[in-house]
Amino acid sequence: MGDMKAFERECEAFFRPLWPGEDKILVFGDGNSDHPPIMLIGEAPGEQETLKRRPFVGKAGKNLDEFLDLMGMERETLYVSNVVKIRPTSLGKTGRVRNRAPSKEEIALFLPFLMKEIDLVKPQSIVTLGNVPLKALMGPKATVGELHGRWHTASNGLPLFALYHPAAIIYRRELKEVYAQDVLALKSSLTIETSK
Repeated sequence: MGDMKAFERECEAFFRPLWPGEDKILVFGDGNSDHPPIMLIGEAPGEQETLKRRPFVGKAGKNLDEFLDLMGMERETLYVSNVVKIRPTSLGKTGRVRNRAPSKEEIALFLPFLMKEIDLVKPQSIVTLGNVPLKALMGPKATVGELHGRWHTASNGLPLFALYHPAAIIYRRELKEVYAQDVLALKSSLTIETSK
């Protein structure tokens, strides 16, 4: 745990000066950081994640709960994080701040820290949610449409299972069944001691 605290301090020291005058909140990973069966990696925190300083809460948390239910796992058994640790935002037409996908520059900036985080956590496997983490760990040509539902090897040599981003299901209802089948395929391919 001390290593993770040192990692968080290192991130704070690096990223704080990049946005002078802005209160950019870093949202760090959460869960079992000691060789968990799965490290789940999303894109970036949203509004609720930033407010609670915890990944995958709010709408994303409901998606995570659905994943955990299908897997028959408890959140505490796995480690959850994002590629980018700040909330990427843009202004909508009404002037409201809204979430946006992280830019290539933001991903490149945070990627070395994600790789260091993976090294510290030492997960048995990685599960990516959507294209952002998939491309970060498998290269720019990787797409979730082609690679979902199967095991691959990440750039760091770890086993990687690609899933659609659960938010995609909201916009494309036809993916709901595909997502559920993919999660069940992941479950059947893992030999995890479940607590449910």
